[in-house]
Amino acid sequence: MSEPIESAASADAADTADAAQITAMQGLRTALLAQHKVLIANDRQQYEAVFGAVPTGRFVQLLTEDPWFRWLDPLSRLIVAIDEWQEQTPPTAASGIALADMAAKLFRDADEEFGERYRLALQQAPEAVMGQGRVVAALRTVPQSPVSPASASGPSDASGQKDADTSPKS
Repeated sequence: MSEPIESAASADAADTADAAQITAMQGLRTALLAQHKVLIANDRQQYEAVFGAVPTGRFVQLLTEDPWFRWLDPLSRLIVAIDEWQEQTPPTAASGIALADMAAKLFRDADEEFGERYRLALQQAPEAVMGQGRVVAALRTVPQSPVSPASASGPSDASGQKDADTSPKS
């Protein structure tokens, strides 16, 4: 991800997020967290197919230390940043928009390691495809920048707003 998540979570804006944005961001966080869980389970299955069964305690250590799982770090950091945004008093609309833009960009870009590994997970796990649908649906409900790096290439919907099509591009 090109922008540091920290800057989005601590954007210096005086605007307060409204209840609809907060609710939409909670929905996005829920979808991202569920997808994160699916991706971890899929990656564990792939890891264990290569290296053998791993006890749960050791697996938690692998998640944080083994390069095999590093590709999940941007998603983990994004979820934490959304949590931090929700804990702001009050959460700012601009920071929420920046986080939504980052989420859309993360799931759309295929040039980075996350995008490559994410596409592979979508091919390996039907649950990941269903989770992708939930992430896309959640992204459609959150405010995003009208023309941002995260939404500039998405198709417009009937209302003329950019579609949150986050299908990884080949």
